[in-house]
Amino acid sequence: MTNRVSLTRVSGGDTEGAVREAVRLAGGFDELIGSSSKVLIKPNQCKPSPRHSGFVTDGDIVEAVTKLVLERNPASVIIGDGAIAGWDFEGFSTQDAFDSSGVTEVARRLGVELRNLNADTVEEVRVPHALVMNTVHIAKTALESDVIISVPVLKMGIRTHVSLALKNMKGVMPGEEKRKSHRLGLDMAIVDLCTVVRPHYAIIDATVGAEGMGQYPQDAREMGLIVAGSDPLYVDIVGATLMGVNPSQILHLHYMGKQEDRRVTLDEIDLVGERLEDHRQTFTTPFDVFCSRYPEVTMVQGESACSGCINELVSAIMYMKQAGYSEQMIGLTVVIGNAADVGEKNKVVALGKCVAQLPGASAYVPGCPPKESEMVRAISQACDVDAAAVIATMDEARKKVWKASRDLLAR
Repeated sequence: MTNRVSLTRVSGGDTEGAVREAVRLAGGFDELIGSSSKVLIKPNQCKPSPRHSGFVTDGDIVEAVTKLVLERNPASVIIGDGAIAGWDFEGFSTQDAFDSSGVTEVARRLGVELRNLNADTVEEVRVPHALVMNTVHIAKTALESDVIISVPVLKMGIRTHVSLALKNMKGVMPGEEKRKSHRLGLDMAIVDLCTVVRPHYAIIDATVGAEGMGQYPQDAREMGLIVAGSDPLYVDIVGATLMGVNPSQILHLHYMGKQEDRRVTLDEIDLVGERLEDHRQTFTTPFDVFCSRYPEVTMVQGESACSGCINELVSAIMYMKQAGYSEQMIGLTVVIGNAADVGEKNKVVALGKCVAQLPGASAYVPGCPPKESEMVRAISQACDVDAAAVIATMDEARKKVWKASRDLLAR
């Protein structure tokens, strides 16, 4: 791996040309893929979405990457992914996602095997120096691959701020393991996962990105770009910056950098090709959209607010409302990050180590990030409602989502 990351522009609709140029500028595949290599191409096929929606990797990009790999005459090539299993939201069929994005047709045309990793044989792997997952079940296809190329799409994520090359690797875990990663702490689970199945190369489909909640067509952002590099951490830093997100606010990037003694900053990257400044935009974050749906709650974010607190807070607020406590949340202020004094208010909940010294807080939850259940208890305390009822609502709703998802995952 090197610190070189390339940024290329799609000209005249030539996506294949842009992918080829991005890979060439980033160092190519010559030293990565040989005649004995078993290659897994891992696009983001999290759910059935229209082509060019910005929510899943488009078939055109998968085709361009696959052609480049095939030209190296490796021993085998598989295109594989496993769709969302469902945590707070529903799960989906991987095959339906392949069909919608055009990837099924690409695999057929190029004669490459297409594999649903949710239905793959799995093996349990021990994670060295684990943050939250001492062991993880991983699709055998990924474990048997000599080369994994992560091909995500450029998009925001409600739980992790962004969903790029490292988070894309969640697709190599079976459904129950995906849910486990949420339960234990998603950002840190992503780091544990990538410790044992780290991509060897990353190519971001930034032709169309997705902001907000990724709803099509209103959240699609035309970008016309490709990002590539052999180090997925650095590729993700560039991808996040393109969307106007400070990489230091993405907890899994922070922990990956800390684990490898590297700084999560653009200063560490040798960026070649297009100038990033000429293409950087400011995407609406999913959390901003989420906050707009709960006008009864004031959610204050300090500069240091990161994806860790946001990930857990989303569920806590969502299930407070589902438990029937929307009226009780009126006037609630929730603070994350190193926010300043929010003034004299009756119901102020401070979450996470960054805001430990906030004056006037009704309740404080320590941690980085705090535990979801502790957030629920603190918010319930401030609103004078039954925390056990909220947690029971949460558990029951997730059981229903999981039950509804199981059959879809195998399709």
